[in-house]
Amino acid sequence: MPLRARHISFSRRSFDSFLQANYIISAFLGFIFLDFIISRDDAVYDELKKPEAEKVALPLDEDLPGMGQYYCLHCDRYFANITVRDDHFKTKKHKKRLKIMAGPAPHTQLDADLAAGMGMPDNGPKLMSM
Repeated sequence: MPLRARHISFSRRSFDSFLQANYIISAFLGFIFLDFIISRDDAVYDELKKPEAEKVALPLDEDLPGMGQYYCLHCDRYFANITVRDDHFKTKKHKKRLKIMAGPAPHTQLDADLAAGMGMPDNGPKLMSM
């Protein structure tokens, strides 16, 4: 008698719930990664590279904590008062963010296009003009 592979059947409902759970987990982890590492890095990096003379004072905003006056540029967060902000400066999250911002500039779309071979073409020097 020949051996046959057993057919394992899954109900459609359990498979859909499995896919949904995996999507939720990956979306959550992706959100954490994007929120901490990638999001707003280019804007923050540009703001950090500005000279002191070009930086403007923060306007008063009633909707933000601390009227928008206690701000961490590296983490892009507002704080209720100066002591909370100073405590934030001592945290591991802030120090990690400082290390990231001190490194090279974040990648741009032009960098990605050039790496993929879709950027500006380099046809070399013109050999003959006609």
